[in-house]
Amino acid sequence: MNIWEDKEKNMNKFFKKYIGVIIAWVVVAIAAIFMMPNSFNLVASHGQTSLPKSAQSQVANTLKNNWGPKLSHTRQVLVVFSNGKAKLNDIQRNQINTTLTTLENKKDQFDIKNIVKPSVDSATAVSQPSNAQSTAAAPSSSQSSAASSGSDAMLNNDPSVSAELNSKDGTTMIAQLNVGKRDSVRQMDTKLKAAVRTASVKTYITSPDSLINDTQHATEAGLGKTEIIAIVIILLVLILLFRSLLIPLVSLISTGIAYIISLAIVLNLVSRYHFPFSNFTQISMLILLLGLGTDFSILLINEFKKQLRAGKDQLEATLAARRNAGKTILISSLTLIVLFSLLGFANYSLYESLVGVAIGILVLLLVLMSFTPFFLFFMGETIFWPSSNLEAHNYSRSWGFLSTKSAAHPLIALIIALIVATPFVFLNQKHLNHNDAAEITQKYPSKKGYQIVNQHYANGMNAPVSIYIKSDHSLRDQTDLQQIETITRQLRDQKGIHSVNSATEPHGQPLKQLYVNQQLNTLTGDNDAVSSGMSDTSKKLKSTSIQTDGLDSATGDAQSITSMVSTIQNEFNNSGVFATPAQMVDELQQKLRSEHRRRLTSMQRTVVTEALSRALNDQQQQTQMNSALSGIGLKTDSINSSTNSFKSELQNVQNQVRGYASTLDNLNNSLTNSNNFLKALAKSSVGNTIYIPDNVINADYFKTLIGEYLSTNEKTTRLDVVLNATPGSKKSIELVQDLENQVNYDLRGTQLKGATVAVGGYNSMVVDNQQAARTSFKRVAILLSIAAALILMIVAGSILQPVYLVGSLGITYLMSLGFTKWFSAQFLGQKWLTANMPFLTFMMLLAFGVDYSIYLLMKYKQTDGKGKSAERMINASILIGTVVIFAIVVISVIFASLMSSGVLTLIQVAIAVIFGLIIFGIVVPSIMPGVMRLTYEGFNFKQLRFRHRRTDSKSEK
Repeated sequence: MNIWEDKEKNMNKFFKKYIGVIIAWVVVAIAAIFMMPNSFNLVASHGQTSLPKSAQSQVANTLKNNWGPKLSHTRQVLVVFSNGKAKLNDIQRNQINTTLTTLENKKDQFDIKNIVKPSVDSATAVSQPSNAQSTAAAPSSSQSSAASSGSDAMLNNDPSVSAELNSKDGTTMIAQLNVGKRDSVRQMDTKLKAAVRTASVKTYITSPDSLINDTQHATEAGLGKTEIIAIVIILLVLILLFRSLLIPLVSLISTGIAYIISLAIVLNLVSRYHFPFSNFTQISMLILLLGLGTDFSILLINEFKKQLRAGKDQLEATLAARRNAGKTILISSLTLIVLFSLLGFANYSLYESLVGVAIGILVLLLVLMSFTPFFLFFMGETIFWPSSNLEAHNYSRSWGFLSTKSAAHPLIALIIALIVATPFVFLNQKHLNHNDAAEITQKYPSKKGYQIVNQHYANGMNAPVSIYIKSDHSLRDQTDLQQIETITRQLRDQKGIHSVNSATEPHGQPLKQLYVNQQLNTLTGDNDAVSSGMSDTSKKLKSTSIQTDGLDSATGDAQSITSMVSTIQNEFNNSGVFATPAQMVDELQQKLRSEHRRRLTSMQRTVVTEALSRALNDQQQQTQMNSALSGIGLKTDSINSSTNSFKSELQNVQNQVRGYASTLDNLNNSLTNSNNFLKALAKSSVGNTIYIPDNVINADYFKTLIGEYLSTNEKTTRLDVVLNATPGSKKSIELVQDLENQVNYDLRGTQLKGATVAVGGYNSMVVDNQQAARTSFKRVAILLSIAAALILMIVAGSILQPVYLVGSLGITYLMSLGFTKWFSAQFLGQKWLTANMPFLTFMMLLAFGVDYSIYLLMKYKQTDGKGKSAERMINASILIGTVVIFAIVVISVIFASLMSSGVLTLIQVAIAVIFGLIIFGIVVPSIMPGVMRLTYEGFNFKQLRFRHRRTDSKSEK
């Protein structure tokens, strides 16, 4: 009677103790829901991968943020206008231009700092000639007219319009925007999508930030799907395994409470204390907690069932289950907590973000060790309803078969394992796909816009590489611009580079009139014209002849005029009539016509009339007129003398002019020789350099033209490089890695040799992330593998067993990568594994592999110590195999739910983990007993003989 009273007292005590704990957990979980920050907003604000400030992309980002208002703290965005397979017509082009003009007028509303529009002209858009971008300054300051035309050309070359933004097939136009970071990426995309809608064409907004944002959104949406699908599938699987409706509910409720509380803790730590976080933190916590929670529940429930079958009451069975299974759960949980906590030393933000999983496992341990035992005690055998069979799944035939064969034929087992593993291991390659666009499907507009740009433009148009060169002086001078042009030309000629835009080539085409050869061609062309004119002039000078016949006639005329004036004077004197000067000139003209058939020239007539007018004040002063007529006669005689003298002088001039032709010939020969030298110089390497006169360098139109590629203080310049490679691909990574070295090499020996050179943009960030991730992954893999091996050594009390298990886990990991790469290429259309997939797969396989290894080693220690090591391992495999197989099935189902997310990384991780767990579930029983026999017991190589040995009767007995 006292025994029953004690039992009832203990049960009441247990119930009272744990009912308060259960209520507390429920209250905490409810509070956690209301106190939980928005995870998506935290991913957007804290989930970006951070790199050291010394990384190339970060140095470039610093130079970008100090550039000036048009570029500092901006995102590079593409607006895509597509007409499908049909060419854009003029109406559509004008509509697109109207849309962009409206957008430009509302810059402040959308926080747009700069916009470069496509050319509206259809001919330019389709053919993309270089002439539109090739006009620049005058070839030399001495040619003022050429300088004027050059400046006009520059003024017409609007830096905010580029024909490069029109596709060659005429179906697509894009605009480049620099958008400030006032709004989040999602808000920015939403506003711009509404603003750029254009009738009769499809419009898209795409950028590296938009693709990353949509990937995060897809992961968030995939998380919701995974939660629902995983819960439903776990319920179904556990119902089938335990044939009970209540066990799955208890397992999921305890795991769910642990997940909610731990997630709230992590998100609040991120929000308040900048705890490491990424878009993979939450989904990793969900998957691991669901998997481990189910595993631990299976261990507890199996042990509880075993204790009930042994005849213990529900309190004793609960306590025994918690004691026996709880030890394994405690060791496994603490081991995983240590492993995930060590990620804090990863020195890479993405890897560090999984430290939050350690918090989740700790909360799961606390919940399971209090929540689940309470329901086991409270419900007793009812928890197995509707099944009444308490037969525990204690034996695994499959693991028993594999472990027995392994112990019997260890070398054969090892050889088979190596043969099977080798192809998968060699399928794995080091290169990974770092392109965020590969993560999501075409249902996201950013991915669709990205693909359209890839189809109609150079592959690197989606993410140009920006090379920044910072000096300690202004770069707007002849020497520095010459060096910038040299770098531009050398980069453009490099294989794998589609185009280079710079201060001297604003739209990817050389400004031809800046080049010496163009200037010399203009100059030599003008000199050729001058030379030709000089030759013609020389010929005319040589044939020059000054006619003096007119002068002889003028002499005769002068003598006749003198005689006639005298006659007229006498006639007027005799007649006593006083005539006017005009009358006298008319009379003189008549006499010349009648007697000499000549007449006064207009000049002679004017001279005579003016002389008469001045001499004759009135008709009554005859005396004065007579004197005047006499003077005219005298003057006419003087004209005769002067004419003879002038004739002699003209003959001298004629001789001198003919002499000038010889001098002009000499000058023309010198000009021709100089011109030939200049033509040769234009064809030499010197002609490929640029020369910009000071008046052009300081001109406002030139400052405007190159302003897009010079910072506000003009001490930093930028070269935008478009690659012929997909962003994040192996080829683009290799090209970017060479750019910095090449530019630094080109600057050696120049006045920019000490300048800061940094390569920025999406591809540069990919390179830095790859290097940081690769270095960090090596460190993490070594650290965690050693830590896992050391913990397993402590658990097993052995050195070799943990080494074998960790080695098997490593081979399984490599096989999983190889299989997933093959599967992705064959069925997903993706040739490469994504950048983060190997690390996530490593952590998942490590977590579950170490978990199952602890199960096996703990069971190995509980077996009879008198038997041989191989036999003990066989027994442990048989006893724990069922639990591990059930766990693998449940975990595989949980990971299979990730495939509904549509995110490539999660899909590949799911494939790799499912394959890896299956392989690990086969490798462990197939290898462990055999290698333990080889190392612990020694191996009798005589057993390799295939000759049948007869046994005597004694041996048979």
